[in-house]
Amino acid sequence: MHPNQKVFLYKRKNGIYYIGIEVDGKRRWKSTGSKVKSEALRVVSESRREKMIHNNSMRLGSLRTKVLAFVKEHYPFKTYESYKLPLQKLYEQLGDIQVAKINQYHIDKFKIQQLKRVSQTTVNVYLRTLRAAFNHTIRWNDIQNNPFKRVEMVRIPERTPIYFKKEEFEKIISAIKEDWLSDAVLFTLHTGLRRGEMTNLQWYDVDIESRLIHIQSDATFRTKAGKRRSVPLNDVAMDILQRLFLVKECDYVFSHNCKRLYDDWVSRKFRHYVRKSGINQKLHFHSLRHTFATWLVKAGVSIYEVQKLLGHSSVTVTQVYSHLASEELHSAVSKLHL
Repeated sequence: MHPNQKVFLYKRKNGIYYIGIEVDGKRRWKSTGSKVKSEALRVVSESRREKMIHNNSMRLGSLRTKVLAFVKEHYPFKTYESYKLPLQKLYEQLGDIQVAKINQYHIDKFKIQQLKRVSQTTVNVYLRTLRAAFNHTIRWNDIQNNPFKRVEMVRIPERTPIYFKKEEFEKIISAIKEDWLSDAVLFTLHTGLRRGEMTNLQWYDVDIESRLIHIQSDATFRTKAGKRRSVPLNDVAMDILQRLFLVKECDYVFSHNCKRLYDDWVSRKFRHYVRKSGINQKLHFHSLRHTFATWLVKAGVSIYEVQKLLGHSSVTVTQVYSHLASEELHSAVSKLHL
């Protein structure tokens, strides 16, 4: 039975026993067709056994097909693609195994094999996605247990986020020829938006009077973890928006020929100018978000304020930037005298 399911046996006035099944606070009744309690209990037992057999019979191929069909219908295509790859890799490695037979040994082997092909970060993305995929089928009462529920993520050594030094950013912004890309890059640097948040920003998300933009999900875009947040605008970001507003031709704030910017295209164009500028080749579009956070921390903004601006769910995630302020802290400790 479902882990949150409660079963009751109740005899009605007509003398027939009914099974009451309660799931998440909702109760449904089903007749046993018997007036004899022992026979009614046998019906309950058989129902449980049939449910157990059903929950243990689902195979990985069926799970993959069902989850992908659901995600494709209800989520953006990018989310569908993020589910498709790890489910395919797991299927290739384990075959059409019964889901109930997948154990920690299988998962450990999966991690080891994937680490030979992709980065540690990517493996962790696969594991979190697979955990979410299996959780869907638990909600649908297709399986009882999620083998990925307590899976250990691959330990990743803490690395200093790669960010632009002021002179590096001046070089690349001077090299960019396209006005639409220059505006997108400057705006991202001064707001700390994720790439997808910037490319999907629409004019109804903009509140110029309050100097705010609202990052929120819609029919074609889902924010990280589905959360909504508001981002304040500094003078540079405001100047860009006010200028674009005067000549706006479509719903999207940042566009090219009145078409929304595609994430991969923006990244490729940006990488082209990184190479052309002769700056650190490890810099990429997401480095603009790291730069936003780093420059704020170096300017003395608290890590908790940076957390809110970036939209991190926990300050633990933002903590990676905290050590960057160490040189500025010398002036603070120097104020301590005996």
